[in-house]
Amino acid sequence: MEKVMELAPAKLNLTLDVGEKHPDGYHDIASVMTSAALQDVVTLERGVGEGITLTCSDPTLPCDETNLAHRAAQLFFDHATVECDGLHIHLEKRIPMQAGLGGGSSDAAAVLRGLRKLYAPNMKLRELERMAIRLGSDVPYCVRGATSMVLGRGEQLIPLPDMPPCWYVLCKPAESHSTAEMYQKLDQVKPQRSIDTEGMAKALEDADMQNVINCVGNLFEDVLPENSEIPAIRRQLTDLGARCACMSGSGSAVFGVFTDEKAAHSACQTLLADYPCTYFAESV
Repeated sequence: MEKVMELAPAKLNLTLDVGEKHPDGYHDIASVMTSAALQDVVTLERGVGEGITLTCSDPTLPCDETNLAHRAAQLFFDHATVECDGLHIHLEKRIPMQAGLGGGSSDAAAVLRGLRKLYAPNMKLRELERMAIRLGSDVPYCVRGATSMVLGRGEQLIPLPDMPPCWYVLCKPAESHSTAEMYQKLDQVKPQRSIDTEGMAKALEDADMQNVINCVGNLFEDVLPENSEIPAIRRQLTDLGARCACMSGSGSAVFGVFTDEKAAHSACQTLLADYPCTYFAESV
C-alpha cells in the first residue's frame, strides 16, 4: 500500500468578468485567481480493496460517482490507461460548500495531483490541466494552484506573481446561489461595467498593492438577490479594516483583503459572532 496526502486550498477570484454565452451554453470568463490557506486535506491510498472508494469527514457530502473527486479519479485512470489496483480517497473538508471558493474543484485537482504521484510520476502538469477542464472550469487552475489569469472556459492559464503579503478573512453567510441561475441573470441583465482583469495582472506584476485593491471586482455581485447579506458583509469587512472586500465566484462567500494581520484576526472574531462560517487565512 502506498499513500499520499495533498492539500486542496480555497480559490479566490480577485477579479471575475463574464463574456457572452456560446451556443453550447458555456460562457467565456476573464479572472485572476489566487489561493488562500483554508484547505481541505485529500488522502489517497492505493492497493486498498477494489475499484475506487471515497469517504468524507462531512456526512452531507455524497461519496459516490457524483462526487467530483471520485469523477476525477475515474477520469485519471481512463485517460492515463492505468489500471486501478484499489484506490481509497478520504476528504477532510474545511472549505465550506456552495461558497464560490472552489472546494469541490480543489479536491478534484488534489486527486489528480496525488494520482500522478502514485501512478504516473512522469506525466506533465499540462496533461493534468487538460484532463481537469473536463471536470469543471475552476479545476485546471486548482491543479496549478499558483496565482494566474484564467481565460476562456478556464483552460487558458497565464502565470502571475503572487499577491503581495496579505491576509484574508473569508465569510460565508447562510444563503447560497445556483451558479447556473447567476449566469442566467447576467445574460438577462447584461451589466454595462467591466472588471479590470488586465489591470489586476499589471498590479500584481508591479507588486502594487494599492492597484491590486483598486482592481478587485466580481460581475456576479451585480445580480445578487435583493435580500442578499453580501453587501452588508462587504461593508462590515471594510469597516473592520479590510482594504477591500468582494464575493468569490458566484458566491456566497465574501473575502476581505487585509494588510494588517492583527486587524484580520480581530475582524474574523467579530464576524464569527453572526456568521459561524468565518475563517482567517493566509495567502498561499
